[in-house]
Amino acid sequence: MDTAAWKIRLDSCRKVLVGLGEEWRIGDDPEKRKTVLKAYEALYQLLKDKDYFIITMATDAVIYETLLGSRTETAVSSDRVHGELFSCTADEAMMAKMDQIFPVKEQPKDTRWQRIVAPCGNETWRQCSAGCTKDIWEPGEIPDDICPHCGAPLTGNTMEASPYIEEGYLPQWSRYTRWLTGTLNQELLILELGVGFSKPGVIRFPFEKTAFFNQKAFLYRVHPVLPQITEELHGRAEGIAEPSVAWIRNISEVTV
Repeated sequence: MDTAAWKIRLDSCRKVLVGLGEEWRIGDDPEKRKTVLKAYEALYQLLKDKDYFIITMATDAVIYETLLGSRTETAVSSDRVHGELFSCTADEAMMAKMDQIFPVKEQPKDTRWQRIVAPCGNETWRQCSAGCTKDIWEPGEIPDDICPHCGAPLTGNTMEASPYIEEGYLPQWSRYTRWLTGTLNQELLILELGVGFSKPGVIRFPFEKTAFFNQKAFLYRVHPVLPQITEELHGRAEGIAEPSVAWIRNISEVTV
């Protein structure tokens, strides 16, 4: 990998889209937990000053224990810029003039946890295993872990549940799709980290589509076995055959 080119792309991009795959799920392995937590810290250092969004397939919710999942620290706002409405080359004088003519109202900034969506679910949230209600409960909210509506056991609010109550992630998915529409014709860096083919329709295929339609996007696909890039993205993507958790830590050391 050309680290100089990577650094230029990271420094110059306006937005960063991140997809975290199966490699980022910790499970019950305490050593892997230490390793992945360090990788989350490295990812935070890369993203903290960027306008970004993260899609994660890891259902263990560990990301919310990190700085990336902060409910108080705000992320870089993606709201505005006047110049982008007219031309990506609009100079500062023109943008200042537009600010005078059309004052921009300050929008509430997202906290970092609002820049994460977990479409595969969250194991720490609970739902009725029988699907009698769309209610979803926080950890410990129902101490006996029994559905108060029908008496069925509660289960994790993930794709493994049958049925899966999707209302848990849909508000964040709406935030993500709104953010994604603002990336068109923008310098977009796409990091696909550890995403295999267990559920390619969640991250892998949509990220390829995003990179294909945005001619200013560049995709890094990092996976030890499946880093292959489609021919349509030749010159605008790079496949890296490495474990993504280790790669993000290594690339952070040469970047930050």
